[in-house]
This record gives sequence, C-alpha cells and structure tokens, in this order.
Amino acid sequence: MLYLIGLGIGERDITQAGIEAIKNSEIIILDGYTAFVDPKKLKFISSISKREIQRAGRSELEEGVSKIISEAKLRNVSIITNGDPMLATTHKTILVEAGKQGLAFKVIHSTSIFSVAIAESGLDFYRFGPTCTVPRWSEHYKPVSFYETVSANISGNRHSMILLDYDNEKGMSIRIEEAIAIMSKAEEHYKLGVFAKDREIMALCDVGTEKQKIVFKKIADIKTDADYRMATLIMPAKLSEIETEYIKQISMV
Repeated sequence: MLYLIGLGIGERDITQAGIEAIKNSEIIILDGYTAFVDPKKLKFISSISKREIQRAGRSELEEGVSKIISEAKLRNVSIITNGDPMLATTHKTILVEAGKQGLAFKVIHSTSIFSVAIAESGLDFYRFGPTCTVPRWSEHYKPVSFYETVSANISGNRHSMILLDYDNEKGMSIRIEEAIAIMSKAEEHYKLGVFAKDREIMALCDVGTEKQKIVFKKIADIKTDADYRMATLIMPAKLSEIETEYIKQISMV
C-alpha cells in the first residue's frame, strides 16, 4: 500500500488519518524536493513512527518511482510532503504510475498555501483568478508570464495569488524584495500599471504558522524583515467593503 500524506503548512496540521498511516508504514519517505518541511514536524513523525525517515530528492521521486512502487507492493510505504500532496505534479505522476502497476494507494490531504493564504487574506475566494509564479531571474532567463496573468485578472476585477519561486537548496522562497524588483522590471517593459509603485499589494509571510505576518501596503513601501522562510503575494482587485474592513484588522500597517 502506498500512502501520499500531506503534513499541512502549520506546525500541527497533520491529520489523525495521516498519523495513523505513518504509524502503519514500514517505510517513510520525505519529499525533499517540492517543499520545505519543518524539522519539528520530522522529529514528531520520527517519534510516532519509531522509524528512520528517508529523504528523497527529485531523481528519487521521478526517475526512481519504480523502486518506490516495488517496495509498496511488499509493505506499507508513506511519502510525506509539506502542504497538500496533490498540488505538486510530481505526486500526481507517482500515483499515475502506481495505478498503471495495479498498486493500491491512498491520498491523505491537509492544509495548503492556497487554502490558508486566501482564508487569512480575508479576500473572497470566488473572486480569485488564475494563480501565477514570480520566478528567480538570471542573465538569460527572465520570463514575464506572471505579468500577463495578473493583468488579465485585474481587467476582470479578480484577485491574484502570486507564488514566489522556491529555492530547493536554501529551503525557502525568494525574498519579497527580490520578487518586487522583478515585478517592477516587468512593469518597465509592459507599462500597463499592473505593478505601479502606488498599487497596493499584500505580502503573507510564513502564513499558517506561529510566525505568520501579513503586510498590506503600496508596492513602493513593501518592506519585511528577513525572519521568514516562505512568502506569498496577493494582488487584490477592487475591494468590497467587508474585504477592506477585514484587511484593516489583520494587516501590519
């Protein structure tokens, strides 16, 4: 049996179903590729499972998926990952391959950045348009598709969730200031006012954890301290009255 278990994004978000599956597994594999997992969570999992946790990178999860499936045909295997497991393409690929080989599997869901960030923002879930990601730029890699996505959302009076590129080696997202700089460069190219300096944006740092911080300011004024691991941005469309009042209550101004 193969279990794919989401650990959630908070310190205590793992479900009872997830705990029971981990206890019943002989092999526990940590997805160390798609997201960072708090060491406190891993310590807790080790304590309840009484087993050593195997860390798997991209090659083990993708090219080595046949080995994982072979093990799961003989004994219970749990793949654990931060957030909700079905938001990563890598995990879908694993389950597709498991299905092809006739292996029984079970997905155990938990909280994700999508559910928690939108909920904590106080913005209406139904008003969100497509999500985009601001990638880290390099000398020869400067994609700007995120600009077009946010621009289309604004035109349709839809809020935009903007994910920030994840650095696997550091186990954290790129800094908000770096993302703002990239967005400003894209604005210089398009000149449509999507990321104009006086437009307000929400920054959510370590949302869903005890270190959560939410800032809502003009792009030119967004500043955060360096004490956060993951960050997400939300570009709101025109705010309703209740959205405006809620943001005043929860944001750091």
